[in-house]
Amino acid sequence: MTPPLVHLVPGPEGHGVVRHGLGVHPHLGEAELLRCARLDELADGALTGRVVVAQVTDRLLASSPDQGLEQWRRVLRGAARLTLVLHDLPQRSDGRHRRARSELYAGLAASADTVVVASTHERLLLAAALRRARPDAATAVLDRTLVVPLPVEPDAGAAPRPPGTPTGPLTVVTLGFVYPGKGLEEVVDAAALAARDPRLGGRAVEVVNLGGASQGHEDLLEQLAARAGDAGVRWHTTGYVPDDRLPGLLAAATVPVAAHRHVSASGSVATWLAAGRRPVLLDSRYARELAARLPGTVQPVTEDRLAEVLADALVEASSPDGADPTWLSRDVRLGPGWAEAGRRVAGPAREPAVSVVVPYYRDQEMLDLIVERLGAQTGVRGGLELVVADDGSPRPPTLPVAPHGAVGRIRVLRQPDEGFRLAAARNLGLGATTGRVVVLLDGDTVPEEGYVAALQRACLDRPTLAVGRRRHADLRGHGPWPPSAELPAPQWLAEGYAQTQDLRAADDTSFRFVIGAVLGVSRAVLDTVGGFEGRLTGYGGEDWEFAWRCWLAGAALRHVPDAVAWHDGPDVAGRAAGAGTGLAGVKNAETTRLARLLPHPLVRGRGWSFAQPDVVVSLDARGWTDGQVVLAVESVLRQGDVGVWLTGTDVTTVQGVTDPRVHLGQPPASVLSRARAEVRLQRPVWVHRLPWSPWPAQVDPPGPSRGTGADDPASGAQVRVTRAAGLARLQGADPGPCWLGVDAVEPLPPDVVVEHWRAAHP
Repeated sequence: MTPPLVHLVPGPEGHGVVRHGLGVHPHLGEAELLRCARLDELADGALTGRVVVAQVTDRLLASSPDQGLEQWRRVLRGAARLTLVLHDLPQRSDGRHRRARSELYAGLAASADTVVVASTHERLLLAAALRRARPDAATAVLDRTLVVPLPVEPDAGAAPRPPGTPTGPLTVVTLGFVYPGKGLEEVVDAAALAARDPRLGGRAVEVVNLGGASQGHEDLLEQLAARAGDAGVRWHTTGYVPDDRLPGLLAAATVPVAAHRHVSASGSVATWLAAGRRPVLLDSRYARELAARLPGTVQPVTEDRLAEVLADALVEASSPDGADPTWLSRDVRLGPGWAEAGRRVAGPAREPAVSVVVPYYRDQEMLDLIVERLGAQTGVRGGLELVVADDGSPRPPTLPVAPHGAVGRIRVLRQPDEGFRLAAARNLGLGATTGRVVVLLDGDTVPEEGYVAALQRACLDRPTLAVGRRRHADLRGHGPWPPSAELPAPQWLAEGYAQTQDLRAADDTSFRFVIGAVLGVSRAVLDTVGGFEGRLTGYGGEDWEFAWRCWLAGAALRHVPDAVAWHDGPDVAGRAAGAGTGLAGVKNAETTRLARLLPHPLVRGRGWSFAQPDVVVSLDARGWTDGQVVLAVESVLRQGDVGVWLTGTDVTTVQGVTDPRVHLGQPPASVLSRARAEVRLQRPVWVHRLPWSPWPAQVDPPGPSRGTGADDPASGAQVRVTRAAGLARLQGADPGPCWLGVDAVEPLPPDVVVEHWRAAHP
């Protein structure tokens, strides 16, 4: 049974985001409300194991954007599933704060299983933030981003339209907090121009804001009042308006206005509409979207026509015979209502928290046993689904109707039979999953009761690639469970886990200990790496290649001995011996397939050259002489398995030969994701050494304590270690220094003679 939701609503009473959250809460179904002023009030892992819906804007997380993501990770660590409702997305009007806010919002969105925004305009703003700060995960996050517009339904307590024509001053009214960029200056200026319209006969016009100043912007109140006085109108703000007074003030406004041109979704506009008013909006992408979605509800106008439109509205509102355009007509339909909005958020929030993917090929007996044992799983938080990926079986598998024990949903996907395509079949299944944690089981591997829960716990702790414990037995015939007659397990694997403390002390060589038959992976890791390498066909290699990219992307590696699953029959060594083919032939074929993609010397060896290098060097040679280009490139090619990407020059023309390790343009993202490091030469230098030896077993970030790096960019050689950058992105770790020390390079003069330099640098 799916546990009740926890609805996290941080912030003070009266804040727009809080009001939205409290309005939606009764319509989420069974849900516990968790309130706090700010996240730093909550304990570490306060939501561990819970299914969470969170209402979030950056100002309610922490005192600064830099601390927001840290607090978020601290509190939400271990949540079983997370639906994130984002408000106030970063945009151009944020100015110098946009970069920090974009990084925060991108990190928040990438941490969620479902993201909810209030407009298509906001989805585009989120896309911009993701592509700026998290391009690796942008596509995956946007694919699970839903648009649920702010609820707007007629307010049963709204005040009626006042009878007759208004007496006293005519009012142009804005709503909400006063803060920079809200467009109040434009409203004051336009209202002053409108007040001079001869059709008004000299009637007084006032500009009023319903609400007080946003914290820290109290000085704007005097500035706006002075601006209005200079223009010939009066401006004032009411300060905080209690709920019981608001309906009357909304109805009494002569012309309602919302003038923030950079609004992303507006609670104040929704409040006007709920009161039956039709506000004037400054033209924007959001204003046009709202006008198209709810015809007849708003009047978008360009700034140069604002005064004209205000004048027309004031005239018609003050005329006893005019039809007032600032009130909604009776045939206008609003929406969504609060109940609909709540249902649209709660539905995705209750999707299964764990997805199990099982590749299948014409083995119904083993699949039946796997499904039976998945139905018996215990301790899974947030629900479980099964996705069976059929790799072209002549007949599709037969599966029970869901729910089946612990399994709440079962789906079958099929791909054509084009040979052994385990990686492609896994990707087919992965693409259909919804879980925050995805668990893999091969079609000949059967889990014990606590298998899924153990991997889920490991993968919820932090972005993780976890591997269970695979045991071996003959499972045909459904004998006693668990099996009593165990076959030998590979000793090298047990030794690898022991030497690495169950992969807690993993390094660049530990990809070898990842077994895809018993695997769990956090959604955040899967988003970054994008799945298995579908081009790999034939037996073996796809697990190591996947683990390699997960490691470089910043995933924690964990061996989880409690996650036990039984493989039908012996391990690969036993199977190869039984088939008479020998282990060497099987493993050597696997190594050959992997060598072009996985550059670690344990797989590739030393001295070979492939399109995928271990170290990428990027060089912008604009303004460099030919001699500088040739020698700079030559110096890095001496450093081992290196590929060079050049812009601003054509070294092949300079050198007169074509070297397959040297390319023109920028290095592709697919190459960078598999390389252990990138070096960017920003000035012409001869590189004497990198922070590691050629063809190293381990690539670590440069560090002053080791004499291999510096915080000072004086060398002009910037180093980005892929694993360190991934740890910073996924785990919040410090990437450390990123420059070679000046003693590791030697400047190349513009008039360098290549032959003479080579003689001096053998």
